[in-house]
Amino acid sequence: MTRASTGQRVPKAKQISAIMDAMSSAELTQYEAWKDLTALSSDTTVDGIYVDPAGIIVTGDKFIGLAAISVALKYAPEADDGFETSDTFEGQFEGHFEGMWPVIDKVTVDTSSFYE
Repeated sequence: MTRASTGQRVPKAKQISAIMDAMSSAELTQYEAWKDLTALSSDTTVDGIYVDPAGIIVTGDKFIGLAAISVALKYAPEADDGFETSDTFEGQFEGHFEGMWPVIDKVTVDTSSFYE
């Protein structure tokens, strides 16, 4: 478990909640997942990142988890007859704690369902 600056253990529920907050507000453009998502359309935007607390595993000061990443996919957005759709893809993330604060190190996404 991660220890707070006071030397006390941080309850696992608080760790999970902090991880969910960090991942839900992550800027995906900073991660590997963004390359895969932007390959899907001429203009991709993130609608939301949804994290299931049951899908998070904390081991020491490291963690991994699952997320659902919803995106809006726009094709020819500058044209009057452009097309827009949305989709959700399975993602994975991993990170570590710096003190009590979770840091997301890696986010990947599986976009294979888009091509099926």
